[in-house]
Amino acid sequence: ADSQSHGPPMIDTPRPAPRELEDLAPALLDLPPRRWIRSPALLSIVVGVILTLALVFAATPYRSNAVRAFLLERGVTQPITLAIAITVVDYCLRRLIGCRKERRQVGRDWIPRGLVDLRPTDSDVRTMLILLGQRRTLMANRLCRLLRCFQDSRSRGATRELHQDDIALTQADIEDGYGVTRTMIWVLPMLGFLGTVLGISISIGGFSGLLANVEDLDKVKASLTEVTGGLSTAFDTTLLGIITAVLCMVLMSISERCEYQLAGEIETALNDGFFPRLCRDETVPAP
Repeated sequence: ADSQSHGPPMIDTPRPAPRELEDLAPALLDLPPRRWIRSPALLSIVVGVILTLALVFAATPYRSNAVRAFLLERGVTQPITLAIAITVVDYCLRRLIGCRKERRQVGRDWIPRGLVDLRPTDSDVRTMLILLGQRRTLMANRLCRLLRCFQDSRSRGATRELHQDDIALTQADIEDGYGVTRTMIWVLPMLGFLGTVLGISISIGGFSGLLANVEDLDKVKASLTEVTGGLSTAFDTTLLGIITAVLCMVLMSISERCEYQLAGEIETALNDGFFPRLCRDETVPAP
């Protein structure tokens, strides 16, 4: 009787999601990836090392040249400082050039003037998504993301929220993009101070040899040469570290400011030329 009263064991099966969520969730996850200006840091490092080596090899044959003495006879900190400075300059110039190209694309008429009161189901929205997907600019990428969100969510408010999220993430991308550059610029004067310490140490060693060989004129001359060489190392390494740090900091500030201006221009163009053309949420039927 007990075996007849108990039926077969029940197997828990997951409940299917509502029809609306099944239709909407995959589409909302199909947004194009957000893009911003990219400059490979590894490539800039390779450029810095290669140009520094080329400069060192070019200055090697000239034994009495002041440039050779400044670069090769002041310790190992000089070539390292040059390599870091060239890396920072190359990285910032690449981002600055890319930013200037993108800013020229922002002012274009990406949406035809006659399109107003756009609805998510309009054929014009699908046509613009196809056309914008073929472009590789930042403005086209942002418009494509917003149009796809508007088409899938059927909500102007959700599209506006995505726009605000993209603005915040873009600002974070700009700050993160110059994180390594700031560290390198901070290292430049530190290398100069390190060379100063090494130069002063050489000078102190020369003074001790000078005092120990006061009666021998040849040894006194050799000690004086060592003292002056140590002082030259101390001053030249500090000079190169400070100059390169200042120049790199100015260039990085210009490049970073240009990217913030680009982000502001994209935001203004979307607020003034894109969102006013979308229909209100009240006029769109719920999915």
